[in-house]
Order: sequence, then structure tokens, then C-alpha cells
Amino acid sequence: MKGKSVWFGICLVVVCSIAAWGVSAQGQFRADTPGSIPYHGVINDFPVSTNPSAGPWELRGPWSIDLHPRTGTADFSAALTMELSDLGAGSGTTSDARRQHTHHIIMNAATLILNPPQSDCPTGITPYPTYTWLFEVKGMATVTGNGGSPFGAPVPLQVCLGGGPDLEVSNITLTFTNLSTGPSLATYHFGAQAIHGVVRPSH
Repeated sequence: MKGKSVWFGICLVVVCSIAAWGVSAQGQFRADTPGSIPYHGVINDFPVSTNPSAGPWELRGPWSIDLHPRTGTADFSAALTMELSDLGAGSGTTSDARRQHTHHIIMNAATLILNPPQSDCPTGITPYPTYTWLFEVKGMATVTGNGGSPFGAPVPLQVCLGGGPDLEVSNITLTFTNLSTGPSLATYHFGAQAIHGVVRPSH
């Protein structure tokens, strides 16, 4: 009986230690957090292309990210479908005329910023509940189109994740930022505005 009590005590300590690590990884976002912190969800938005003859588009699909606080890096990927919205396609347009295509976005070893200045990331729209940005990821992303390379070289991409008091990480935005020489071809295609999505809760 005593042996069972000791074993129960050991198990309780282990469970509590794991729970404490989870609070550290999910709540305090310490730079010395061991391992990686994974998140995933769905992009679902209507980006407005800077091309006046195209858009707005529908952009949807799953994404995932692995944050590595100890090394200050992150790996991001997304698999998205894109087509003209009802407004962009116009009345009476057939399904085949919506210019359906795919985009795969991959960004490895990007810079991870924990608890970034709120001004770094897109501003939440009021009067809806505001949210606080907890992660900012910046780097060069490879973006395909139907499996090809319409944008040539990798393009600058910013990813921001945050949330509110009930769910700390609930929102994600993707923003194709400018090159040192000006807007990239990806910015021309997706627009310069933030592309919004949702984070799927882990529990």
C-alpha cells in the first residue's frame, strides 16, 4: 500500500511539472522554453490585389507554425487555394472563370520576436474585441503558384499571432511586406493588407 502511495506521489509530481512547462510555453513565452511550440489553423480571407483588374479574391487553407524560443526562430507553412470572389468574378460568371489556383508558402528559420511591440503587427478592427499580439515572425518565404515559381525569388513575409484573455493565441495574420527596392510580386498579387486567419485551439 505504501508503495502505491509513493508511486502516486511520483506521478503527481511529473504531471504537475508538465503542466507548469505548458504554462511557461503558452503563457509566459520565455526565450529559454525547451523544444518547439506548435500552432496550426486555417487562413480564410478576401485579399484585395493591387492589380486593379483582378480581385477581390478568396484565399483559404490550412497553415502550421513551429516556434523555437530558445533559438529565436520559427518555421511556417501554408497550403492555400485562391479564386475570384463573387464580387471579383461578377454576376453570371461560371465557376471555371474564377481563376482558381493554389499557393504553397514555406518560411524556414525566420526571426521570432516574443511579445513584440503592438505597433509592429496589424491593428485589430474595432468595435470587435481587441487582441494582443504575442508572436511576430519575419523572414523570406518561398511562395509557389500551382506548383511553379511566379514570384521568382523568396519574398518578405510577416506572420503575427495573438489573442485575448480567454484564448491567448486565437488570431493570425500574414502580411507580404516590401523588399528594399519596393513591393514584391507577391505584394502585387496578394495585396499589402493583412490576410487573416484563425488558430485552432490545442485542447
